[in-house]
Amino acid sequence: KCSILNNNLKNNSVRHSINTTYLWIGLALLVFICSFFPHWVGSYYSSGVFQYLGWLLRTLSGFIEIPLGEWVYLFLLILLIIKFIQSLYTFKNKFKTQNFRFNFIHFFKKLLFRLVQLYVVFMLLWGLNYRKTTVAEKLHLKVDTSYSEVQLDSLSVAFIHRLNSCRQNIPDSVIQKLSYAKVFDQAIQQTRLMPQKFTLSTLNKPVLKKASFPFWGDYLGYLAFYQPITGEAIVRTDVPILTLPFTSSHELAHQMGYASETEANFIAYIIAMHSKDSIFKYSMLLQMFTYSQSAHLSMIAASGNFEKWKEVVNRNKNLLDPKVYRDRKLIKDFFNQRQHLLIPASSSLYDQFLQWNKQAKGIKSYDEVLLWVLAY
Repeated sequence: KCSILNNNLKNNSVRHSINTTYLWIGLALLVFICSFFPHWVGSYYSSGVFQYLGWLLRTLSGFIEIPLGEWVYLFLLILLIIKFIQSLYTFKNKFKTQNFRFNFIHFFKKLLFRLVQLYVVFMLLWGLNYRKTTVAEKLHLKVDTSYSEVQLDSLSVAFIHRLNSCRQNIPDSVIQKLSYAKVFDQAIQQTRLMPQKFTLSTLNKPVLKKASFPFWGDYLGYLAFYQPITGEAIVRTDVPILTLPFTSSHELAHQMGYASETEANFIAYIIAMHSKDSIFKYSMLLQMFTYSQSAHLSMIAASGNFEKWKEVVNRNKNLLDPKVYRDRKLIKDFFNQRQHLLIPASSSLYDQFLQWNKQAKGIKSYDEVLLWVLAY
């Protein structure tokens, strides 16, 4: 009787394992098929399921000030290292047996199953947002696939004039009194004032948190990030204060469901454009001018005309108001002092991650927002 009972339990366990495997594979296939229907994803996931899910996650994580997302990543990293060591130890012992081929196949199947689970969880929590129609399509913007040198030059000069004008209306004392808490509050207020045609839905329970481990950003190359497991936007506050308004708006755009970096940058641009807050306009213009000048100078450098490169740099420097130049130098110096800490592999991995998620230009998709700005 004991033998029969044990066999029944074993058979039930096997059936349960098989059913669970089929369930995960079925979910993976369903998510994969749905990703080919961007309008459906936008209507039912980004504007529906994700909004309720995001609200729930932010409600739970918003109760405490600590950025739970960082600690979750730290816990997962430690767990991954432990599991990896255990797997190597187990694999080493099984290597000595005659069933090495069987054990290797079993290990590979188990790894593949874990990847399937990771794919499903990531896509349902966040990843499907990469597959929806873009805000550019929603607004019927005719976005070009590339820009000319003349366009970039004109855009850079236009940003310079607007930067100078905006900075004249901002007393130094206002900038000196800025704090990250004030910027976070203002970012949330400005996002709520954004015209309805740009929003997927009302952003309920927005969560912006100060990073507990800002130095991670020096090695991994980020100013802020959206944590899909907790729904938090986690922002480094050790950076120059004038970068925070744009960065915070960018992260709030992610919380709304704008997954691509181009979209998030464009929403941050729109928030500042329609804001009456000079600091937010100025922060956005600083970032947009950086994108524009960088793209322009890269295009000139690619042509090999370094004399022209120097001329453009000197002209832009002379056109900038001394206060704007000083603000930009402060920001530039901050990052130059830390660029040696950046792990090269982290940039390559993130670039590949963005390309996998339908952002063909990878890291360069951040400054692709210039095409959207020109179209808008």
